[in-house]
Amino acid sequence: MQTQRIQQLVKQCSMGLFDLACSVSGHSSWDLNLPVGVIDARRDTPKLMVTAVGTINSMVRASSTIGHPLMRRFFERMESVGLDKALEESISGEESDEFAEIWQSYKQERFENGPPMWSIEDATDFVLQSKEAHQHREVACIAILPGEPHWIATFSVPIAFLTHA
Repeated sequence: MQTQRIQQLVKQCSMGLFDLACSVSGHSSWDLNLPVGVIDARRDTPKLMVTAVGTINSMVRASSTIGHPLMRRFFERMESVGLDKALEESISGEESDEFAEIWQSYKQERFENGPPMWSIEDATDFVLQSKEAHQHREVACIAILPGEPHWIATFSVPIAFLTHA
């Protein structure tokens, strides 16, 4: 399902991805100015946006808290038992003090910056993926897919495929 959805997005954004591929192919070496694609597919018509890999977090808000193991466990638990039950379990567990501290930081992040879309660790992984993609003559992309609240997929597409060269 994910592969088919990504293929569909690539097809829907083909004109913009062609331009992006041409731009990426003009970069002989990888650096933080390398352009990458962000496809926002949360609405009926996906929208391709281009940014430098070094500024990806200006387009896809990153969080320093959601990657913490206690928060990851909380989010997983929340999916199966709901917010109230997962929060109750987390604040009464044996790591409740540490969770409470992280939870406060998370709430502060959301208040100041809005809901995060991915973790700092995810963003760092994508930057590294973009370097590898460039070495393989591919364009690095992110797709923001609908979900509650959303789902992020990272992938790369060969430049030759996008430009039909």
